Amino acid sequence: SALPLPPQPPPHPGHGTPAIHAKHRKLHVRTRLRTAIQLAIHDDLLRILQMTEWRQKQEKVDELFEGIEEKVREREPILAKLPEFGELVERGLEDVLEMVQARMKGVGKKSEGEVRETTDSEVETNEEPTDMERLVDVMNVRGEPVVPIFMDLAAAAKQRSDTLSEFFSRSNEAGVPNLVYPLNVHHNEGVGRMVEEWELAANKETKRIMMREAIKDVAEKIVEATEGSDKGAARVMVVGKRGVGKTAALAGIVASARVSGHIVAYFPDGDRLRRYGYYVEPSSHREGLFDLPEIAKEFCTELSAAHGSDVGSMTASKERMQKFLTDGQIDRVFRRRDEASDGDASDAATEISLDKLLEIGSGSTSLSSGCYCAVIDVLMNQTEKPFTVAMDEFNCYYDHGHYTHMDFDPTAYTFMPLNKITIFKPFLEAMGLYPSVAGTNIVDESEGDTLMKWGSVIVAISDSKAVKTEFDN
Repeated sequence: SALPLPPQPPPHPGHGTPAIHAKHRKLHVRTRLRTAIQLAIHDDLLRILQMTEWRQKQEKVDELFEGIEEKVREREPILAKLPEFGELVERGLEDVLEMVQARMKGVGKKSEGEVRETTDSEVETNEEPTDMERLVDVMNVRGEPVVPIFMDLAAAAKQRSDTLSEFFSRSNEAGVPNLVYPLNVHHNEGVGRMVEEWELAANKETKRIMMREAIKDVAEKIVEATEGSDKGAARVMVVGKRGVGKTAALAGIVASARVSGHIVAYFPDGDRLRRYGYYVEPSSHREGLFDLPEIAKEFCTELSAAHGSDVGSMTASKERMQKFLTDGQIDRVFRRRDEASDGDASDAATEISLDKLLEIGSGSTSLSSGCYCAVIDVLMNQTEKPFTVAMDEFNCYYDHGHYTHMDFDPTAYTFMPLNKITIFKPFLEAMGLYPSVAGTNIVDESEGDTLMKWGSVIVAISDSKAVKTEFDN
């Protein structure tokens, strides 16, 4: 499902849109003045509405116009310095009175998005209002204030210290909490994005992410699919314009999932992964597929650091590993395990724990891809712990490609699609999205339903990358 995030912040004249900014500023000034007007005339307006004679009402309304400018000046001394202040206040009072009159008639006047819609419980046509206070509160100044809700990553890790590993209670050198590892300070934009808010915060002990409506919606989808007796999986795609908070939303989901006991594979930089894999080589065991050994080592290291203790009870059998490694490579894996454990008799001869498989993969370029794929295959087909995959800049995986090899194209002119690369293939197939517009050769080559048994795949689209954002599923 597609979950749009809130709109971008208001325009700024420094962004080259002075006319749009001026329009927004005028709307903001009018809203401030109308709010001050309603507060100033609230009691008088209630008395006027209770009067029965038209002449009395008209006299009191005239008195409102005569004294409103001074009352609003006391409430808004800064705006009172505007040269057209008197005219703006008079026009604002007319608007407020018209809104109240429209509510009395059961017709909610739309005024640039500032007024709530009238409901049947507030007023009924041709009948006296049952709640006079709500009737005159056209600017909703007496309603409950909207209070933002934040997730404090540092506090969440401390509160769950009994169930979370010690790794998640720490932060990296840049101050980014390990609860959203491997998210880091952006390599081009310095402390930009949401990390900048943590840098500027007065309280350096807090690392907060605002819980927007989109985060709640995504979390609901995950809970619906993963909780209860029927264990299942969810697929969610988050879309939105540049800068609205998709990365922050995805990071919030990752942190929340880890606190809730999920094993999480988090890929925050799809644009880097699709281009800078160092080198590509043919898979030694899977014909037609290719490995990125250095990126696979990186993935093994990250998953081991974040969830090594969580996957220690899970094992991969030799039979499962034969899907991704040759017999010779499997022998090397078990030999390395035995050397590291000094021939511990408790180690099984036909299976290996996932934490040890990740350790071996993180230390060997030739084994990294096969070890990582075997671990992911186990996690996607188990029901012991929910497994969540979070991928930012997801549409970057559908670019025309940046990896080529003579085994794929003898001329080395054609770039391979990323679903031909072993470490990306299971996630792209699990999400099940394929381009609806020509321009890339990624096609559906999955065999049946490849969605994981228990967990979720959450992806976010980058609007700042000039790559595909339209898909068929």
